[in-house]
Amino acid sequence: MAQRRSLLTAASCGLGFFWAWCYCLWFVPNIYTGTAVVPPGENWSWLVVLGSAALVHFVLPWLLKTRRLSSLGWLRFVVPLATVAGTVGIELTERLVPSLALYYGAAVVCGVSSAFLFHLWGDHYAATRNGDAESIAFGFGVVVLASIVLTSLMPSALSNVYVALTPLASGALLAIARRRADTSSYPALLPKASRKTSRNAIVRVCLIAFLTCVICTFMWAIVPLEQLPIGFDAMALGVAAGAVLMIVAALPKLLFNEKMPTGRILTWMLVLAAFGIALYLAGGSEALMLSYIASMASSVALDVLLATYFVALIVKGYVASSTAFGYSEGFICAGMLVGNVLHNGLEAAGLLSEQTVLDICLAFMCALMLLVVLLNDQQRSIHEIMTAPRKPSALERHAAAIADEFKLSAREFEILELLGQGFTAQGIAKRMVISPYTVQTHIKHIYQKMGIHSRTELLDYLTLRQTDA
Repeated sequence: MAQRRSLLTAASCGLGFFWAWCYCLWFVPNIYTGTAVVPPGENWSWLVVLGSAALVHFVLPWLLKTRRLSSLGWLRFVVPLATVAGTVGIELTERLVPSLALYYGAAVVCGVSSAFLFHLWGDHYAATRNGDAESIAFGFGVVVLASIVLTSLMPSALSNVYVALTPLASGALLAIARRRADTSSYPALLPKASRKTSRNAIVRVCLIAFLTCVICTFMWAIVPLEQLPIGFDAMALGVAAGAVLMIVAALPKLLFNEKMPTGRILTWMLVLAAFGIALYLAGGSEALMLSYIASMASSVALDVLLATYFVALIVKGYVASSTAFGYSEGFICAGMLVGNVLHNGLEAAGLLSEQTVLDICLAFMCALMLLVVLLNDQQRSIHEIMTAPRKPSALERHAAAIADEFKLSAREFEILELLGQGFTAQGIAKRMVISPYTVQTHIKHIYQKMGIHSRTELLDYLTLRQTDA
C-alpha cells in the first residue's frame, strides 16, 4: 500500500489529469451525446489543437533555450484557466452554439495553453529532480483509466463538466506539488562534450516515436467504427487499453521494487502496432475492433513512454526541460496530426481503395520492422548515456570536459577529479598537502562556476549517476 501511494503522487496524478483531458475530450463518445459522434480524425477541433500544440512545443524550446517557463509565476494560474475556457468553447460549439469563430478560436486556445501546461510540468520535474518513470506511468494509467470510465458512465452534461475541469485539476496539483517540493535549483546542464553523445540518440528516439505515431494514427483512422461490434465505444476502449498497459508497466516497481524497462517496452509497443496492422488485414468486424484498440493503445503508450524517457534526461542534465518536454509531446502531436491528415487527404482524393490500403499496410509493416531494429540498436546507446562511467579514465575524461566547459583552474580540476573518486575534503587536503580551508575554498569556487549547490548534486553531475530508463 505504501509503495502504491509513493507512485500515486500529486505530480504523477497532475500530469495524469493533463493526459486525461487530452484523451477524454475527443475519444469518449458520451461527450458527443445529443449530436453525431465524430471520430477524432474527422474532428477539426482536435486537428487544430494538435497542430497548434505541436507548433508551440517546437517553438518554445527555441525561444526559452535554458530559461524556465515557470519563472513567470502567473502562468501557473492563467494557463489552466485558459485551457478550461478553450474546452468549454469547444463543448459549446459542438452542443449549443454553432459558431465557427468560437470553434476554431477555442481549439487554438486549447492547443497553445495545453502545450504551456505540459512545459510547466516539465519545469517541475526538473526542479524536483524527479525521474521516477514508474510514478509517471502509474499516475497516467490510474487517472486516465478512471477518467475514461467516469466520462463514459456519467450523464453527458456531467461528463462535459468533468473534462472541462481536468486542466484545472492538473494546475491545482502542480501548485500543490511545487509547495511540497524544494524547487530552489534545477539540474545544471552537462558540458557540451558530454551532451553531444546523447544528441543522436535523442533525435533517433524522437523520430522512431513520430513515425510509429503516424502509422498507428493512420491505422485507427481507417477503421470504420460504425461497423465494429461495440461501435464508437472502441475509441474509449483503445485509450483505456493504453492506460492499462501503463499500469502493467509500473507493476515491477509496485510489486518487486524493480525499475521499469522503458526501452524494452518501447520495442513491444512497435510490435503491438504491427500486430494491429495484421489484425486489420485479417478482416472481419472483431479483428477490426482489435486492430483499432491495438493501434490506439500503442500510440497512447508511446506518448507516456517518450515523456518518461525525457524526464530521466532532464534530471541528469542532458537536456533542458523546455527542450525535453517540447520534443516529447511535440513529436507525438505531430505524428498524430500527420497520420490523420494523410488519411483524410487520401480519402478526400478517393485514393483509399482496397488495393491502396493493402499496399500502405504492407509498407507500414515493413517500416515498423525496420524501426524495431533501429530501436534495438539504439537501446545500447541509451544504456550508455544513462549509465555512470565505471572506469577512472572515463571519469577523468568527463572531469576534463567539465573543466573546459566551466573554465576551472588546474587546481580546481584536480580537486574535482578527487571528489569524483570519493575523497572527502579532509582526504583531499592530505593528498595534496594543503589546508582543509584551501580545499573548501576551491570547492566553493567550483560550485559557483558550475551553478551547483551541494556535494551530492556535484557528484551526480560528475559521475552521470542515474537510474535505468
